[in-house]
Amino acid sequence: MIWAIIACILALSSCKKALDFLPEDKVDSSKMYNTLADADAVVLGIYGQVATLGDRYIVLNELRADLMDVTANANPYLQQISNHEVASDNPYADPTAFYKIIFNCNDALKNFKIMESQGKLSNTEFNQRYSDIAVLRAWLYLQLGIHFGNVPYLKTPIETVDQIAGLTDYPKTNFDNLIDSLIQDVKDLPYLENYAYPNGSTLVFTTDGANTQKVFINKPQVLGEIYLWKGNYYQAAYWYKKLMSAEDNNTEIDYLFNFNRIGWSYNVVSFTRGQEGSSLINSLTEGWRSMFAVANTGKPWNSEWNWSIPYSNSFAPGNPFIELFSKSGNYELRPSQKIMDSWNAQTNNNGIPWDPRGKMSYEVAADGEPVITKFTDNATGLLNLLNKGGRWNINRAAGAHLRFAEAANRDGQGRLAYALANWGLISTFYYGAFTSAGTIAPGNFFELESEITYDGFGTNRTTYAESSPYYFDARDNASIVRGVWYRNSGIRGRATMPRWQFPGIEYGPGTVSGYGSMMTAFDVPKADLEDKIIEESAYELAFEGERWSDLMRIAKRRNDPAFLADKVYEKLLKANNPKAGAVRSKLMDMNNWYLPFKLR
Repeated sequence: MIWAIIACILALSSCKKALDFLPEDKVDSSKMYNTLADADAVVLGIYGQVATLGDRYIVLNELRADLMDVTANANPYLQQISNHEVASDNPYADPTAFYKIIFNCNDALKNFKIMESQGKLSNTEFNQRYSDIAVLRAWLYLQLGIHFGNVPYLKTPIETVDQIAGLTDYPKTNFDNLIDSLIQDVKDLPYLENYAYPNGSTLVFTTDGANTQKVFINKPQVLGEIYLWKGNYYQAAYWYKKLMSAEDNNTEIDYLFNFNRIGWSYNVVSFTRGQEGSSLINSLTEGWRSMFAVANTGKPWNSEWNWSIPYSNSFAPGNPFIELFSKSGNYELRPSQKIMDSWNAQTNNNGIPWDPRGKMSYEVAADGEPVITKFTDNATGLLNLLNKGGRWNINRAAGAHLRFAEAANRDGQGRLAYALANWGLISTFYYGAFTSAGTIAPGNFFELESEITYDGFGTNRTTYAESSPYYFDARDNASIVRGVWYRNSGIRGRATMPRWQFPGIEYGPGTVSGYGSMMTAFDVPKADLEDKIIEESAYELAFEGERWSDLMRIAKRRNDPAFLADKVYEKLLKANNPKAGAVRSKLMDMNNWYLPFKLR
């Protein structure tokens, strides 16, 4: 579908070469960059290239970790990835595709500057397009750094295709220095809003039933991730909070209170008969699973997803996930036994002996084999290799909340991190009097912070400035005020899972209807809480492309390779893989986390 979108732009443009992404010889920029439509065609052409990375992104970020495994049908290259014995000719480990896009980004950034200087782009048009492509390039480099470690870092265009192969021997930048360079590249860009292009932009429209606004990368998400890798936790929290607060000024109530909030209105785990396990709503049209299936023009989908690239039946590259995951395809990848056992070892709020999210992330086929469904639930038409429609859903609100929680915890805001990962703000933060009956006295609602002052409205007010990432307003009194976060129910609350228990947490005698007993004390070591946040990310975000970076980031932060190595070992051990022990030994050396760097 991204190619259908490009075709729409090209119909308006004289830019015939916009799809010749990496030319065989030097591109005549004077013919490519003359009008706004030309610039738009270049932007969409670059995103068309990004669409070709979908299978590679998931394979590298999930199969290398502990939640995804190979099937008996897997090709040798996938087996190499899972066993951490990748040969230099493995196509999944070829960085060439990333560099092709990066050099087109470099060319676009150079020429957008020229277009603005010549009056061919207005300042606003330039700011939006330049910032979008610059952040996309940073994301591409971040992926290269995560998987290859030391990589060539170039910000200039190349003249010919032949120059790419020469990058194998080009001086390389180590991962830590790469992070510093990426921060310098993006921190002062002129347009860092949540939506790359606002409504009214020539790049925002609906075609073939899909809206383009979230085809483009979410910039706060990327900045938050880069700062998280850097260990600048306040800045990481700042950018994730900016994403989470994208609709703070929206006048439409549904957007204001529900979008990016992880609340009780959309994508909630539900049961038709109370909490009876057999009545779990496991549907493509409602409840938690539906966020992976419904159209990107509806509120349930838009309340959760922040970056997603569509695929079309009519244009290459098409949806690569049917071939990888579906029984109608080659069925080469499956959930690991480790994550299935872990989901099934959990207990729901009402005693159901499993985590409902597992039931809605994979299903068991008629032959008894487990099938990951997150990537095929949105496929259009019958599932088969001739069907290439669907979407690559990349980043969503739950991921932002969990990453924010990771940053906040490391920045000394553990109670806030706990709140967002568990049952939400109201049940975790309350400062007010209980009545003699043990319920909260009328009028006592709150805004979040550890130090509070009383105001004249019967509410407790935060001492943080509203610009702080740790300022949350979750007051809930319809007759006085309702804060934008009052519907927040937390990651585990939305999934109907119990709150984490730690020795340093105490609860008072009072309750609030719908929120449970109120927390009165919180004293949990950062590492302990961090372990639970990363574990929760596995349950919530399994298979979506987050896991390898989560494991690597924490292991690197703690200088503890066993944090990563042990989890991969457990996956292989449960799969009866005889190489499990050897793989663990290999991964205990951090240098072996990275793939061989060879461009072809």
